Amino acid sequence: MEISKVTFRQHTQNTQPASMLKSNNNFAQVLADYQPAISNKDQVTPSNAETYVMNTNQGKQNIVLDDYLTPGPQSSSVNINDIPLLLPTAHNIDTLSKYTQEQFKDLLSQYNISTPPKTIEFDTEGQLVLPADYPYTAQLKHALSENPNVENALRTTAALASHYAGIMEGQPFRDEMSTARSQADRDRIVEKYSYLFDDDRPAKQIILTFLGDGNLLLTEKKQTA
Repeated sequence: MEISKVTFRQHTQNTQPASMLKSNNNFAQVLADYQPAISNKDQVTPSNAETYVMNTNQGKQNIVLDDYLTPGPQSSSVNINDIPLLLPTAHNIDTLSKYTQEQFKDLLSQYNISTPPKTIEFDTEGQLVLPADYPYTAQLKHALSENPNVENALRTTAALASHYAGIMEGQPFRDEMSTARSQADRDRIVEKYSYLFDDDRPAKQIILTFLGDGNLLLTEKKQTA
């Protein structure tokens, strides 16, 4: 699995997004909005299930992604504080991208879909968006409807990568502020990166791009004027 156009550099700050990013007013809720609502106590995990070490808001945890990404009925309301939410870190994105790639390839094979779409993205409502000229739209949507865990994997990968790209856009600002020696230095740095504070600045959006063999690339969507 290759990652194109988006450089994922691991920083100690990766698990704590910058407060200046406008999408992070309530970071736990932001994460919960695009991650499946599961309750660990309701999950019965087979002893041979494959687990992945993931960075979560509750520290590093062994997560069974097959279970984590499979939606299920909830007998009661779920407190997001009880759910290990995947954080937008380089490790998580790399792990989840590889997992998603294999799941998607298996889905295409299972439903005899010979060609993957060139891209997959999700709109502001979290709905799947495929290229208008993709010839297997109906078949793929049917396959995903019968395998919601695969669509959740795609959605979560795109969302985590988009948040990470936004966080890393502000990394130079944080690096320079950490070494500022005076208020004049801090004022100069704030002015230099003032565009980061613009409420109208479009959020970073990562789309899933697929090669002919189904290999997954993460690419940044170009913003239209």
